[in-house]
Amino acid sequence: MIVFLLRHADAVPGEPDEGRLLSAKGRRQSARVGRQLGLEVWSLVRAIEHSPLLRSVETAQLVKSAAKVRQPLQVLAGLEPEADARVTAAQLARTRTARFLVGHNPHLAALVGLLLGLRDGAEGIHFRKAALVSLERLAGPTARKPYGTWRLKSLVPTPAGK
Repeated sequence: MIVFLLRHADAVPGEPDEGRLLSAKGRRQSARVGRQLGLEVWSLVRAIEHSPLLRSVETAQLVKSAAKVRQPLQVLAGLEPEADARVTAAQLARTRTARFLVGHNPHLAALVGLLLGLRDGAEGIHFRKAALVSLERLAGPTARKPYGTWRLKSLVPTPAGK
């Protein structure tokens, strides 16, 4: 099983945090990510799941549009910045199909750390905006490894450009 984790693209500053929209740069980043993703990704995932925060919703919408795919967009609670990454890790440990999640830091960085077996709370990667990580589960959960055994499959940094 593979999970694709995309951090939302660049957003405008402001309050309330959940209402922040993507900046022009973020819209360009999201479109580039969508254009760069190959058919392999879209042949595996059934939906693009995202947090309810607007910058994540917008990122997911623009990725879908640029990739020209039909996967539905679905809100997935628990991807917010301060959500407990252990809950998401436990969900992914039980998942049998590939997933595509659009979320936030510090949640995504902590999630990668948990799946890769780092100590609880350690960030598994420096997750820049619009960066994409894919992880592959090699073995299911056990008593010693409650989230299973995972490996880093790929890291696509933030798209270059203005």
